[in-house]
Amino acid sequence: MTTDTINLNAQSPTGCFNHASIVSSRAFDPAAALDVDRTIHGLTPEAGYMWGSLRDDDGNLYSIMRRIPAVRDPEANADIKSLGGKLILLEGGQGSQMRLRREPRHAPDSNELVREVIEDGSAVQFTGTSSTSTQTTRLSLSPERFEYAESGVIDVTGSSLAAPPLQWFLPGPESSLLYLTQTWLVEGQLLDRHVRGFLFWEEAWMPPNARLYVSKDPLHDAEYTTWYSWANHWDDGSCEVGHFLFGNGDFHVAVSARSDGTVSVGKSMDTTIIRDAEGYWHNGIDYTIDGERWRCEPDPHGRMEGLGAIPNPQQEGRIHRVSDTRTPDVWMAWGESVPANGERRRW
Repeated sequence: MTTDTINLNAQSPTGCFNHASIVSSRAFDPAAALDVDRTIHGLTPEAGYMWGSLRDDDGNLYSIMRRIPAVRDPEANADIKSLGGKLILLEGGQGSQMRLRREPRHAPDSNELVREVIEDGSAVQFTGTSSTSTQTTRLSLSPERFEYAESGVIDVTGSSLAAPPLQWFLPGPESSLLYLTQTWLVEGQLLDRHVRGFLFWEEAWMPPNARLYVSKDPLHDAEYTTWYSWANHWDDGSCEVGHFLFGNGDFHVAVSARSDGTVSVGKSMDTTIIRDAEGYWHNGIDYTIDGERWRCEPDPHGRMEGLGAIPNPQQEGRIHRVSDTRTPDVWMAWGESVPANGERRRW
């Protein structure tokens, strides 16, 4: 018989479970979106994130994001935002870089948006007009319908959710994060071009006065190495959506949901990030989830250099099982890696 020796100095703090997370599917409750009077496990809504990637009929890539705070961002915090209240739109060019487009510069700030629950709680919408221009924003969310329009920039719609909504929870003694996510396959116009793609509505619930990427964020404690959200749609009409995160200790999130309603949660996960010569961007990420090999292939035009030199460089790509040789007709995988936390971490 053998006995394992426990190193007491290496044990997790009370309230931290070696950075282990809880993952599952969930029901989407539009009326609860950014309900500032509600708490979940003692957490309050930090912000909602509308984001995703689309392609036009020529295959050109666009990525768009807007952060909508649960409560108005104080003006004093204007210079410390992980993501401010401005609409962000990036476009892939001929090279590897994605550059910021200037069309959103007069779009309403997220502080100017008004949240309203409509249709007996079955939908929620955010609307607003810029204080410096005539540009407007309208975002409407329900399980059966997604509508998003930023005048002069984008106007897209989607029908039912692409797959069951998902959630993951990373607890800690002072820093915790409950992340709620749902995805729609959308189609419409972007910069007067026909586009198709995936858009996500996600909510971060955190301790009071916390901010994603900035303060009381348990991802920092877990020294996460990568975070990717992805979706694939095939020409037979089927769809799969997933979230892959990995870091120190036992931190990993490996969850995917399919359009037929099935949800898979990985019990074991290992990840290797392959860096370029400079060590900043990645040239691919290899995952092993419950013994099955997955791969993130970076888009050749998907380096989001327009966001500047940030500690978690953002890249677009495609995630798939290595054994799956199909090519989707619509796909996206927007994610990040953290060079300072290494290519492969595990206690």
